[in-house]
Amino acid sequence: MKKIVLFFCSLIFVLAMGCKKDDVGIDGDSLEEDLYKNSPSSTIPVDLKESTWFWGNSGPLSYYDHDGNEVGSATEAGRQYKFIEVKGQGRIEFEQYLGMRNASNCVTEIYTRKNGTVKFEGADRFTFYPLAGSFKTVKKGTSASCGNETTERKADKEDLRPVTFLYQIKVIEGEKLLYVFSEEDVQYTNPLFVYQAV
Repeated sequence: MKKIVLFFCSLIFVLAMGCKKDDVGIDGDSLEEDLYKNSPSSTIPVDLKESTWFWGNSGPLSYYDHDGNEVGSATEAGRQYKFIEVKGQGRIEFEQYLGMRNASNCVTEIYTRKNGTVKFEGADRFTFYPLAGSFKTVKKGTSASCGNETTERKADKEDLRPVTFLYQIKVIEGEKLLYVFSEEDVQYTNPLFVYQAV
């Protein structure tokens, strides 16, 4: 399990290096403070404060070349939230990586970054108010059909809609986990993701 976490932490590092940070700095230095100043927020609960929470998986399917050598998994994914406070204001940096490989060994990598404020309500609810973000897609492979290209774009208004989640912190076998649920799942029956503190 630790090897998988380390692998996906490496992917997130690649994500951080792969996306431009020109206007999405969480510390506010590279984003106008007015953008953050007018966004709803609250302080961050102690269990989440100054923490990075990571989730990742890899697909069970692998592809092989004509000589029988494994060339990779069909899918891999990683996502993380980093919660910090700046001058008493809760902020989030969200990063996500999704990699897909098809039978022709064409690889598509999708990188997502969003930064904004966070408002906690009660003991189990938070709303993420994204203020800026970016998307990067990389298509590559050895086949001519792969269409090697890289596209990038900044998040638009539709991409930056606030989203509310329910959450629980659980400690299982000594490990602290962040369970995130949809806002409608008031019985906490179907977590969307279970994050590990890294």
